[in-house]
Amino acid sequence: MNFAAETLFNLLLNALLQAGLFAILAAAFSRLIARLRPSRQFFFYLAVLLLSIAVPAINTFWQSDANGNGRQSQPQAVSDRGVKNQSFWIWRGHSSRPIPIVPSAFQNWIVGAWGIFVLYRLIRFGRAVLRVQHLRRGSSMVAAEVVMASGPGDRILILESADINVPITIGAFHPAILLPRKLWPALGPLELSAILAHESAHIRRKDFSVHILCELTSLPLAWHPGVRYLMSKISETRELACDEIAAAWLGKRSYAQTLLSLASLCLDIPRRAAVALSIFDGDNLETRIMMLTKKNHVLSRTRAFALALAAIVTFSGGAVLAHATSFEASSRASKTAEKFAGTWHWMFNGSSFSTMILTRSGAGFTGSITESRIELNDDGGLLHADPSENTAPKPIAKGKLEASTLRITVSDGFEFTVTLKDDTHAEIRPVGAPSNMKPILAEKVR
Repeated sequence: MNFAAETLFNLLLNALLQAGLFAILAAAFSRLIARLRPSRQFFFYLAVLLLSIAVPAINTFWQSDANGNGRQSQPQAVSDRGVKNQSFWIWRGHSSRPIPIVPSAFQNWIVGAWGIFVLYRLIRFGRAVLRVQHLRRGSSMVAAEVVMASGPGDRILILESADINVPITIGAFHPAILLPRKLWPALGPLELSAILAHESAHIRRKDFSVHILCELTSLPLAWHPGVRYLMSKISETRELACDEIAAAWLGKRSYAQTLLSLASLCLDIPRRAAVALSIFDGDNLETRIMMLTKKNHVLSRTRAFALALAAIVTFSGGAVLAHATSFEASSRASKTAEKFAGTWHWMFNGSSFSTMILTRSGAGFTGSITESRIELNDDGGLLHADPSENTAPKPIAKGKLEASTLRITVSDGFEFTVTLKDDTHAEIRPVGAPSNMKPILAEKVR
């Protein structure tokens, strides 16, 4: 995988767990949050959504160095103890190898599928934007007296269209309310006032701009159930907040009865115009009616402050936990792998007795290494180390990075691991060597 693909996979992996964590915390607070005013509920879920998107991104692109330093795979070499005068090429053995959580090839498939999904969502969003523009161009102005009926002090552009079935609000910089042309004959003064009061509340709250912002920022994580849950709660509380504004003008009971009447006239509610706001967004009409008709026990200012403090502490702790448990399945390995590439000399008493050339090849390594003869002393250290008479280098069949240790398999089956001490020094540990053998030092020359 290239660096960009690895970074994207890390982002998806972190988002899978961390966005889910914040969504679970939001769901745990939902019953208490429901006792706040709708506008405050809306900002709560909006803040959690932005947190769910920002934290995985920050943790992916800004990992501390300490997060991966301790995750090293130490080879377990088991062989005959005290064996002397053995060539590297006769040591054999098998050590347990850590298995990646997700194989590299499968990571490519996941990133590719995610890219297709994002492209599909982007095309869908673009089509919705074009549809809104088409609706606006195909609409016409309504009667002048209706313009003045939208609410106290409001003067909002009101249009009618034959292409919609429900009233909607569109436009961020030049907002307008679109009314269904076929609904005109059935609308009475009360229904029209309710529609205009609700839709003009969207305009005063800048809901259309916020809605576009949420759609675009959540686009990379739109596949996540937790993000979808938060988006639905934002939609629900946005409608509750507009109902609160409209009910303050028309009266709660009168507005609730009008909502029911409008629902019976707008049974066919299309979802094609995803970037438009409708009076029936949120899919929570029953809850909205109950909020309008029943007496709600709103939290006092002191309890609301305590709830806000508890939420801040909880979600701050969640952010710290998310950072501490961040995954870096590939990108750190990619950065580490670059340090292995080059020419290395295996050293004994200041002289080179074997030359190893490592070259990156996809997710692994290729290259070559020259043969050598070594002899160990009783303590497991090198007693003698000389180049072999056969100076032809042996090709490296496979080089695999396991955490921060590189495992090399030569074409004749000999295996050893390379562990970096710094950018130009490493330790070599043959697999299957005597258990008391000390590591061989290697120096990088280029």
